Amino acid sequence: MASLADGSFDERQQHANLLDAQRSRKAAQDDALKLQNRVLQLKKEEEKASKRISETKKRANEIKSLRKRNEEARLEKEQFYAAKNRELAVQMEQLMMSKREGEKRKQESAEYVARQKKELRELTKEEQADNERVLAEERLLQRKKALEQKEQVRAMQSKQREKSISEKAKQMEANRMEYERRLAEEAKEQGRKEKELAKLASQEMELIERLQRKQLEQRAAYEELEVALGLKDHLEHQPGMKRKEEPVPEPIDGDEPDEAEVARQFGILDQEGTGFILTPLLKSLMESLGISLNEKQLEQAAQQLDKDHLGKISYGEFLLWWSG
Repeated sequence: MASLADGSFDERQQHANLLDAQRSRKAAQDDALKLQNRVLQLKKEEEKASKRISETKKRANEIKSLRKRNEEARLEKEQFYAAKNRELAVQMEQLMMSKREGEKRKQESAEYVARQKKELRELTKEEQADNERVLAEERLLQRKKALEQKEQVRAMQSKQREKSISEKAKQMEANRMEYERRLAEEAKEQGRKEKELAKLASQEMELIERLQRKQLEQRAAYEELEVALGLKDHLEHQPGMKRKEEPVPEPIDGDEPDEAEVARQFGILDQEGTGFILTPLLKSLMESLGISLNEKQLEQAAQQLDKDHLGKISYGEFLLWWSG
């Protein structure tokens, strides 16, 4: 009986040990499976981290490249405007030289006319003195002849003297008229030259002013293009970083939004800073500018602004359409 009891006890002990071994094996298997799952999860996390690091480096390189392009564009713009300013300074200097030369020519012309007048007056005085001497000599001669000849001879001499005086008077009148004609021609020519100089100076000043306006328009176009393309304030407009939403102002009755307000409202909807908005946002943009369009008007506007049916509208096309 004792041996049977001992045998039964050994079987129970063995069965218990076997169950413990099975439980231990199953626990080890569960632990191995959990550990394997954790290893796979860690590998996935490592891959995600590597991908994020690669994307971050790529984005940093893009930002560096964008900054470099902005700096090159700024330097190019500065060089361009410096060259334009030098050209403008040269043109201004040429204009001043032209003005000085014009004033010098005007003064020389006035001096020439004054000399001509003085010479003509002196010549007239000399001619008058010569005529008076001739007349005095003729009178003395006629008086002598009158004493020697009869009344008929004296009458003939008197007629001759009167004829000579008349001819001299006519000659003097002709000389005076010629002097006045030449003087009028000189004055007319001087006036014509002065008008030509004034017209040329006015044209040159107008061209310089137009050039200055074009430079200002070109600078404004450069700045507007930079804002439209997102080249300005790149940290604010870079992809993935949304700008702070600005409140849409209530439109004032009778006041049409200016270009700055249009650019601001367009930029609110263009959160990525790409210079484009989605075509469905056109209605929101028009309402923010105080314009309410019905469905038909909205459809026509979308067809005009998105002619290629790309589903987006550029700022430049919208500004041209708005200004038109």
